[in-house]
Amino acid sequence: MSDNTLRLRVQEFIGSTNWDALIEYASRVRGGKVCKLLADIGLGYNHVVRIIEFEDDVRWIARLRLPPVSKTQPGSKINQQIMRNEYNTILLVKQKTNIPVPRVHVAELDTENIVKAQFMLMDCLRGNVGIDLSMEVPNFYKRCVFLKMAEIQINLSRVRLPKIGTILRLNEDGSFEQGPIPGIGGPFETATEFFQAWAVKVEFGISEAKLREAAGSLADELSISASSFMSSVATLAGKISVQDNGPFPLCHGDFGHNNMIFDDNYKLLGVIDWEAAYAGPWEMFGEFPLSLSIIPPDMDATWNYDENGFPKDAESVQRLDYVTAVIEKEEEMCVCGGHRLSFALQDSRRQHLATAMRLYRRGKPGWYSKVIEKFSQAATS
Repeated sequence: MSDNTLRLRVQEFIGSTNWDALIEYASRVRGGKVCKLLADIGLGYNHVVRIIEFEDDVRWIARLRLPPVSKTQPGSKINQQIMRNEYNTILLVKQKTNIPVPRVHVAELDTENIVKAQFMLMDCLRGNVGIDLSMEVPNFYKRCVFLKMAEIQINLSRVRLPKIGTILRLNEDGSFEQGPIPGIGGPFETATEFFQAWAVKVEFGISEAKLREAAGSLADELSISASSFMSSVATLAGKISVQDNGPFPLCHGDFGHNNMIFDDNYKLLGVIDWEAAYAGPWEMFGEFPLSLSIIPPDMDATWNYDENGFPKDAESVQRLDYVTAVIEKEEEMCVCGGHRLSFALQDSRRQHLATAMRLYRRGKPGWYSKVIEKFSQAATS
């Protein structure tokens, strides 16, 4: 989506939303306390964020869901499913872990309400999203942040669910029901079923025309490579996962310091944006935080590597530091037996395939067939 399209979409949404009704709604939830909207407006691909300040200086976040871009995009029913999943996931994380997450006071899933938008009201964490502080974590704070990210990811690995799928409902007795993953389906009993469904349902994230625009003279080669990727994943579905049956770890879906709130000294205040969360195969769970993620070398351009085949970027060293942090935290948290995060992070063959699947969905041009070839060679050796 172009910046101009996003701007027009947001302007239309802001004009159609009943902000006075939102203020009245928040005041009523807090027992009639007077409140106001602050002037700042936060924008995301799918959300508009406003800060509500009450007369006693308490602040809430109003996170409003933008409507679909077009009639071909999933509508309010899918948005309801996504918001319900996020709300239930936050409740599950609060129930099962000590990961700091904002308290959700209201989740209004129906567009037919007085505000005229789907929204959540939640506690305002008075800090900064990590990526707003810096694209990269400053060296002085890096070890502390890596250890905290490792602790969070390990805690999520301990939240095990019997099937692959989202959190559809939490019952009063503490039990839960799992539901489908938007765009893929489910819930699935095995990782094989998940990868088979992924290969049928998911589409390459950009059009042929945009691929050609981005890839230039390499367009034909990259187009062929991308077009064969889904069928190759389907063929390999039964060989991809190190653990085909459950229970399965809880994936955040967009984990990294981009979705962590810190104070100015990089003390963690909370983890946010759980809308893409689901219980998934270890291969999908065991990716590096997105701020440390890589393009699998086999699908990347050769000029990004030196004569010895090592990446030229400094992030490769940071990834080793993160693995060290995970191993240290696993020992501290007495994680032993069975598959674990440190194993998944060091299984580059499976991790590169899972990363390629994520990049494919986002429309990243690359040599996907080479990732498949490398995985297949190891799988048959």
